[in-house]
Amino acid sequence: MGVKWKKIFKRIGGWMSQLSLHKKLVVLYVVIILVPILIFTWNISKNRFESSIYDTKRESEYLVELEKMNIEENKEKIRRTAQIVVANQELTEFISQKEEQEVKQLLDFKNETFSDVLQLKYNNPAIEDINVYAANDQVKEMWPLIYDERRIENSDWFGELLEYEGTEMWKLNHQEDVASEGETLQDPQKISLYRELEYPKDEHLGLIKVTMLLENFFPKVFNHVENMESQMFVLDANRIHFEQSQSLLKDIKMSPKELKEKFDQKNTGDVNQTMMFPNEEVPFLIVSSYEEDLGIHLMHVKSLENTFMERDQLRTMIILGALSLIVLLSLITHGLVSLILKKLHLLIESMKKVEKGDFTVDVDIQSGDEIGRLSNHYRNMLSKINTLIAESVNKEAATKEAELHALKMQIDSHFLYNTLENIKMMAEIDGKYDISDALTSLGEMMRYNLKWKKDFVSLQEEVNHIRNYIELMNIRLDHRLDLQIDIPPHLEGQEVLKMTFQPIVENSVKHGLQHILNERKGIISIRAYTEGKDIKVVLTDNGDGMEPGTLQNLRVSLSEGTDTAETSKRMKTGSGIGLYNVHERVQLYYGKEYGLTINSKEGHYTEVIVTIPCLVIKEGGGLSA
Repeated sequence: MGVKWKKIFKRIGGWMSQLSLHKKLVVLYVVIILVPILIFTWNISKNRFESSIYDTKRESEYLVELEKMNIEENKEKIRRTAQIVVANQELTEFISQKEEQEVKQLLDFKNETFSDVLQLKYNNPAIEDINVYAANDQVKEMWPLIYDERRIENSDWFGELLEYEGTEMWKLNHQEDVASEGETLQDPQKISLYRELEYPKDEHLGLIKVTMLLENFFPKVFNHVENMESQMFVLDANRIHFEQSQSLLKDIKMSPKELKEKFDQKNTGDVNQTMMFPNEEVPFLIVSSYEEDLGIHLMHVKSLENTFMERDQLRTMIILGALSLIVLLSLITHGLVSLILKKLHLLIESMKKVEKGDFTVDVDIQSGDEIGRLSNHYRNMLSKINTLIAESVNKEAATKEAELHALKMQIDSHFLYNTLENIKMMAEIDGKYDISDALTSLGEMMRYNLKWKKDFVSLQEEVNHIRNYIELMNIRLDHRLDLQIDIPPHLEGQEVLKMTFQPIVENSVKHGLQHILNERKGIISIRAYTEGKDIKVVLTDNGDGMEPGTLQNLRVSLSEGTDTAETSKRMKTGSGIGLYNVHERVQLYYGKEYGLTINSKEGHYTEVIVTIPCLVIKEGGGLSA
């Protein structure tokens, strides 16, 4: 996974590098502004949408609970009415008599008991009908209260009611069994309670039916107040009952049958359920509650079109605002980038002229911003380049002059070498061998100094030059100098700068040993060893040494360098100028990590350690590390 992401970031980085500055900033705006705003908008709209759905659900649950309270109240009204009819002793005796009743009995029953039962209906306007179906063949029908039970024996619910054994049974929207006067047999929106009439116990006398219009039983379901966003429905096993004047089903573009199918698909059988259908042409929410006594689902259907629309409008508004901000920032950035690029183009044109060799160009950009500072550094760089070119030309001219001078010296040196050779031969003929040896050392030193074809020699050649120097100095100092050499054979071919160690030895003789030669013999030792990839060459004398203050000043001079006035002063006094020159040459050729290190103890010794890289000159003239 890590390698995959690295490749993706690498591709994005490569693509970004090809874009202009303005396009890069636009991409940056999109990443920094638009992406977070999109995430923020998504979360905010999601939270608001969920909160709105939650409020809608709570509102629907509240309305459903209110309707359930109305239903319970109406069920209690119907039950009480049915119980009063069942408890009427005169009515029970009337329909249980086996003999045919006389006219006087019929009139008394109609004027008293019959009227009392009908009065129950008139006293409670919500009750639509009270019917008694007598099983006794001797009972005369008395409309609209008493009917012959044979009228309903073929009804699909009749046998089912007998199985209830005296308990109540509710039926919704059944085919009317007996039409009232002036009515036709239709399918009215009614709900009916059925109870079996028994007297004495377990003796079937007939049935009691109490009916209420659905618009009274479900007042909120059949509410005539227009509501475009929500509506209540009653769903039984066969169909959906609702107020036809309401237009919610039209608004959500769905038929009652389709709504029932949608509900059945998500019905889990729980008493209380909430269903949301967000992917329909018009999204909607269903909150339902099951009434076990009635065998119905009371549903509140809420259109979510406005809720979804508000969510989408919020997202669209914020996204359009973010895009507008990005467009505005892009326009402002375009102006600023154009101003910046105008200055950059001036720099680019100047660089093209420099590339063609014209170092006299001038960049006319004067400002305090980054481009102005860049231009200032660019001008300084051109000035430095011109200075370096002038110095290089001068150095090249000086080198040519030095080569001519060396050629002249080489011509003159032949005369000097021949002359010294003649004097040496005369000294040997006269038996002056000390003078002959001194002339031999002097000649070799002259050849070493004058024959300067290259800057580097072997360590062995440099040590031989020091031997010649010591032999000449011993003539003047009565042979009181002793040179001790300890160099491993494999380091004799080490590359060193020519004239690196002779100035150090000369400095030791002049400042360290000259004052002690009357007391003791002067000793100069040279030893070399490797340390890692470097070589240490240690030159030690047993002279006067240096005071701590003098040693510290010399170390500071080597580490920090000296100015022109200090150098001139040292050249006049000869104090340390040779050491400083050697240190500067070593660092110039090898680097700042190399050079001289000086240790000294007053009255005992002075030690100079020269650190150089390990580069051995092979016999063929090459170098090996």
